[in-house]
Amino acid sequence: MAKSDDKRRQAQKAMRSARGGGADRRWIILGVIVVVLLAGGVIGGVLYQQQSNAQANAQALQAPIPAVHASATYPTTVDKAAATVLVGKDTAKTTIDAYEDFLCPICGQFEQVYFPQLEKHLSAGDLKIRYHLLNLLDQSTVPAGYSMISANTALAVATVAPDKFMDFHYSLYQKQPKEKEAGWTQDQLTDLAHRLGATGAQLDDLTRNKTYDKQIQQNLTTAEQDQNLWQQGQDGSKNFGTPTIAVNGKAVSVADPNWLDKVLAGTT
Repeated sequence: MAKSDDKRRQAQKAMRSARGGGADRRWIILGVIVVVLLAGGVIGGVLYQQQSNAQANAQALQAPIPAVHASATYPTTVDKAAATVLVGKDTAKTTIDAYEDFLCPICGQFEQVYFPQLEKHLSAGDLKIRYHLLNLLDQSTVPAGYSMISANTALAVATVAPDKFMDFHYSLYQKQPKEKEAGWTQDQLTDLAHRLGATGAQLDDLTRNKTYDKQIQQNLTTAEQDQNLWQQGQDGSKNFGTPTIAVNGKAVSVADPNWLDKVLAGTT
């Protein structure tokens, strides 16, 4: 009996000790509980929103890729050995090199902002654009590989139907997949090419055989090692990224809103 009383007194003492300073400690405990509950609610809300966004994106990606046409048709040639596409009139005195990845959201922003200006000069015949289609973000879709198959398909379109390349290129930047989510499939990319007018067995062979994959990968490796293409990031480091615009083999800063005028004037 004595032992039982001792245990009871010890338990009561422990409870009083746990309460500590009475009200202050209770408020601390209540505060912790409220924070935990609020955090759980916020996290749950974020996870729910992310799941909803992912489901909406997945549903959107089940539909055909919208076919969008550039405002005009421009002379287009593909360099099969280099796996690049040159767009513009032969008389153009200025050529810029555009290094892009179809998944890259900043590339999408670049196209939205500057493509109307670029088209104006392509039509005027004073500018040519050499497109380097890269797979920099190849691991950033689930499953991986969208950057590569979109680049290879774009090169296939340029090979089979050069006048449809800009339409294909333009379409893929109007509705981009999101990083860390699903990308367009090869069947969807091929379907877009067909609807834009790039048809035939050769196109299917080029995509099925992944004809340009090795060169696309080599182009990325070469660009990443070329310090003339490096630009300074927000953290102060320099490296290669997309989009990169280069003139005479050297990157130019597109942060300057007048960069294109300066390039055409030869003052960069």
